[in-house]
Amino acid sequence: MGGFLESLKKFFTMPAAGSDPGFFTFTVRCKRCGEEITAKVRRDSDVSRIFEGEGPEGAEFFLRKEILGEKCNNLIHIEVYFGPAFNIISKEIRGGEFVE
Repeated sequence: MGGFLESLKKFFTMPAAGSDPGFFTFTVRCKRCGEEITAKVRRDSDVSRIFEGEGPEGAEFFLRKEILGEKCNNLIHIEVYFGPAFNIISKEIRGGEFVE
């Protein structure tokens, strides 16, 4: 039984930044209050495949995510297009800015 619970815990626990290739991290700054927020994205469930002709040329995957910080109620929207190797082709943000 302990093996099952450990597997379940591992499934619901997010790994540290940069430790798992199945995750991306985006750091954004809220335009309203200046809070920096790091959002983790699961490659296998948050990112969608797009059809040919949608999005910028060379894009094969798409992410749309809404991020909410702890300091204020400003909702930050990000849209990111990825190439076949999950390289970022384009990204847009509303309500904040990307922290490089």
